[in-house]
Amino acid sequence: MPARGLPRGSELFQPMLASAGQHAPVGDNWVFEPKYDGIRIIALVTPSAVALITRNGLDKCRGFPEISDALLGLARKLDRNLVLDGEIVALDATGEPARFQDLQGRMHVIDELEVSNKRSSIPSAYVAFDILVDGDELLIEETWDDRRRHLERVVKSAPRASSRIVRPSVVSYGSADDMLASASRHRWEGIMAKRRDCPYEPGRRVRHWQKLKIEHQQEFVVGGWTEPRNSRKHFGALLLGYYDADGNLIYAGHSGGGFTERLLEETGKKLRAIEQKHSPFTTIPKTNERAHWTAPKYVAQIKFNEWTSAGILRQPIFLGFREDKDPHEVVREAQVIQWSEGDALEAIGDGRQAMGAARADSPLAAAKAKSAKKASRGKSLSPIADHPSPGGAAAEKIGITVAEQLRAEPNAKAADLTLDGKTKLEVTNLGKIFFPIPKITKGRLMEFYAEVSPYLLPALEDRPLVLKRWPNGIKQGGEFYQQKAPDKVPPGVRVEEVADDGIETQRRLVGGNLATLLYIVQLGAISTDPWHSRVQTIADADYSIVDLDPGPKATFKRVVQIARWVKEELDELGLNAVPKTSGASGIHIVMPLPRGAWYEISVALAELVARRVNKKHPKETTVVRAVKSRPENAVYVDYLQNIRGKTVASVYSARAEPYASVSTPLKWNELTDDLSPRDFTIENVPARIRRLGDLWATGMKQINRLPGIVEEGGHAAA
Repeated sequence: MPARGLPRGSELFQPMLASAGQHAPVGDNWVFEPKYDGIRIIALVTPSAVALITRNGLDKCRGFPEISDALLGLARKLDRNLVLDGEIVALDATGEPARFQDLQGRMHVIDELEVSNKRSSIPSAYVAFDILVDGDELLIEETWDDRRRHLERVVKSAPRASSRIVRPSVVSYGSADDMLASASRHRWEGIMAKRRDCPYEPGRRVRHWQKLKIEHQQEFVVGGWTEPRNSRKHFGALLLGYYDADGNLIYAGHSGGGFTERLLEETGKKLRAIEQKHSPFTTIPKTNERAHWTAPKYVAQIKFNEWTSAGILRQPIFLGFREDKDPHEVVREAQVIQWSEGDALEAIGDGRQAMGAARADSPLAAAKAKSAKKASRGKSLSPIADHPSPGGAAAEKIGITVAEQLRAEPNAKAADLTLDGKTKLEVTNLGKIFFPIPKITKGRLMEFYAEVSPYLLPALEDRPLVLKRWPNGIKQGGEFYQQKAPDKVPPGVRVEEVADDGIETQRRLVGGNLATLLYIVQLGAISTDPWHSRVQTIADADYSIVDLDPGPKATFKRVVQIARWVKEELDELGLNAVPKTSGASGIHIVMPLPRGAWYEISVALAELVARRVNKKHPKETTVVRAVKSRPENAVYVDYLQNIRGKTVASVYSARAEPYASVSTPLKWNELTDDLSPRDFTIENVPARIRRLGDLWATGMKQINRLPGIVEEGGHAAA
C-alpha cells in the first residue's frame, strides 16, 4: 500500500540540494539538465509498495496514482527495490513537461474521484534524474556518470505502458548554450549544471549541482493579506517575505495577480484559519488596504520582474502554493544569470579539491565511523535520550519498593500497591500460576516487571501497547488480543486517543509508567508489545527491526548464524544495530533511527538488509511471507514487522513461553553456537542488567547516519 499521512520532515532519504550559480560552468566535466518545474520527489519503490516523498516528508501517492502504479510496475518487472530522485511534473498537450502553475490543479487533490478526473485533464509524469539505490546496491558514492548509466538501464526497463509516465531527465553534455537556448524558447525557469565526477550527498547543499536561473522566480513565505478592493472578493493581495540569516522574516512585497475566482476563495479560507494579531515580519509593511496577519505557515511560488533597490519585488505574480517546502528554508535567492544565446560565459573553478573534501565528509562516510566515536558526539538523537527514564534513580527506588510489597504478599487475593507515594493500584489473584513448569505466579511476574522497570519503562514510554492476554496462564490457553483500552482504568494508568491510520482514532493504553505496566499484567498480559512509534509522532518509527523467525525444523543455532550474517551486511552498509533474543525461538536485530523516520522507510530499510542476506544465503534463509511456502529448515528474515501498528515483544519483556524467558539485549560477541533463549529468564535477567548495565539504552544511542538520514540537531536543510 502506498504510504499515507506522513508528517513534515519525515524523510529518511533526503535529496541533495543545489547551490545558486551566477554563471554557467564550462568544460567536459559538466552536464546540463532542464530545471524541471514541479514537485521534488524521492521515490522509494519495492515490488510491493511505493512512497513518493516530498522534501518535507509528505507522500504524494494518493494524488498521483498513475505515477505510483508505473513505478510499482517497474519494480515488479525488475524484482528489486529502487530509490530514485526526480520531479513530478505536469504534461502539456504535446506530452512535454509544463510549467509549475499547470500542476496546481492537482497538487492538493486527494479525493479519489477528483484525482481520477484530474488524471485526464492534467496528466503528470515522474522525471527521474538520479538513482540512490538499485536492488542491494547503494550508489551514492558513485560518480554522476555511473549513477546515470544505472538510471538509464532502470528506466528503460519500464513496461511500455509506463514509459510516458516514468522517464529520465534530458541531459546535454559539454556547453550550456544549447540547454540555455531551449530554456529560453520553452520559458523554463532555468537549467541545472551538474558535475560528472561527484558523488550524491543526501541532505547537503553542494556546489557540484548548481541552479542557473534565466527567469526571476522563487518561493516566498506568506505572512498576511490585505482587504480586497472594489468588486474583488475574499482578499486583495498576499503579503510576502523571506528569512534572513538570523531567522527574521523580511518583508518583500505583495502579490495580487495570478488568482482565479476559485483560488481566491480557497486561499482566503486558508489564510483566515491561521490569522493572528501580530505581524510576523520584522518591520510592519505599509499597505494600501487594511492588513491582516497570519502565522508564517504557507509558501507561495512567485514570478517577478526584478528586485527594486529597496529590496521589494517588482510586478510579482502568484504561481501556486508549495506544500513541499518548509517556510523556514525560504531565503532570498541569487539573481538570474546573464546570458544570451551564443555568449561565451565565464568559467568557474572546477572545485576538485572541494569536491574531494565533500566526498570524504559524506553522510555515508560519517555513518561508517566507529561506534565509540559516535557515542562521544555531543547531543544524542537516540529515542532513549530524547525520552529519558521517568525518575532515574528514583524510578529504581520505586521499583524496588513495589517489588518488596509484592514479595510480602505473594499469594494475596487482593492487594493495594503503593507506587510512588501517591498512586495506588489494586491487584488481585497474585498466587495464580502463569507459568506451570517453573511454577511462576502472576505476582512473581509483577515483581519482575517492578525490578526491571527503570530500564523497561523508557523503552515503552509514550508508545501505544497491544495486549495479548492470558487470563488463565499460558498452559490453559484461551489467550486473545486486545487493542482498545478498557472504558474505565485505575488512576495513573495512561490512555490516549491514537490515530490508527491517520484518520480514525482509538483509545489505547500507552506505556511509560509503572501503573500502566502492572495494570496490563493485572489484565493477564505477559509480554509488553509496543508500537515502534510514540503518540507525539505516531507516524514516525524510532527503529527498524529485522526479525529472525525459524521454521519448524530450523535450530536456534541456525538462527544465531543468520544473525551473524545480518551483522556482516550491517557492517557493509555502515549500520548500527542492537541484537536481542525474542524471548521465544528467534532473534530481533534492531536498528535505531533518527527523529522523523517514518514507518514505510523502516520497512524499506529492514527489507534492504533482509534481501541482501537472503541473496547470499538462499538455502538457509527465506523472505517469503506465506508460511506454507517457506522451507521448514529455513529462517524467515522478516522485515514486515515494521508496518505501522505491528508489534514485537519489547526489550526486557517476559514471554508466554514455558520457562518464562525474557527478550534480552545481547553483545554481538554473545552470538555463539551454544546460545539459548532459555539462558535469559525472569529469574536471572535483573541480575544480568545490574552486572552488564543496560545494553539496550547504550546501543540505541548509536543512531544510524545513513544516506539521507537527518544530521544532529534536526532535519537537514531541504
